[in-house]
Amino acid sequence: MKINRAILPPGRIGLAVSGGSDSVALAFLLTKGGKKKNAADRFVILHVDHGLRPESKEEYRFVRALARRLGVKFRGCRAKVVPARGESLEMAARRVRLAFFEKCVRALKLDAIATGHHMDDVAETFLMRIRRASGPAGLAGIKERSQVGAITFVRPLLGCRDAELKAYLRKYGEAWREDASNDDTSIERNKVRHRIIPFLEANLDPNLVEHIAKITRLLAAPRA
Repeated sequence: MKINRAILPPGRIGLAVSGGSDSVALAFLLTKGGKKKNAADRFVILHVDHGLRPESKEEYRFVRALARRLGVKFRGCRAKVVPARGESLEMAARRVRLAFFEKCVRALKLDAIATGHHMDDVAETFLMRIRRASGPAGLAGIKERSQVGAITFVRPLLGCRDAELKAYLRKYGEAWREDASNDDTSIERNKVRHRIIPFLEANLDPNLVEHIAKITRLLAAPRA
């Protein structure tokens, strides 16, 4: 796995952990299973219970227990997501999540928030944006570093495949939580993940995801 620890700032970092395999792997990899020196001072696990699914309360408890096992602080939020006029439920959940993260950045003096986005996320986003006829900036997609208001996001796992992260957790007997909605192929991203990419890998390019990731890096590179 290619983990880019170089993009992590030297100060305090929030780890956005939903309970899924990617974010759980992020927490283990960056804290070295809780054995990293000064992990307790450097990292804080952040979790938002959007209250949109019956299992979200159990996920909150799972992530809180994970933080305790890793020996790092936990900051959680039990939110009530109410879409504003013209706002989708997904957009409203993102707004609530960002507001919580911004509050944590200020209160906990975080230099960045790390997320578990990986290479498969990059490929899915690229294909979705092709459908929208996005330009080069849009097709560059998910970047290793981005700024949203006061929040600096870093994504050290973009060189890793989803399957690699799951294999890493299985190797050490670590569990994660699956969101049942991830199997709903009426949702565009899930359709791309479960149908489009496997079809293209089988019939066009077995290294499709890696090649798309390379294209996005080229698109994101500064122009001379």
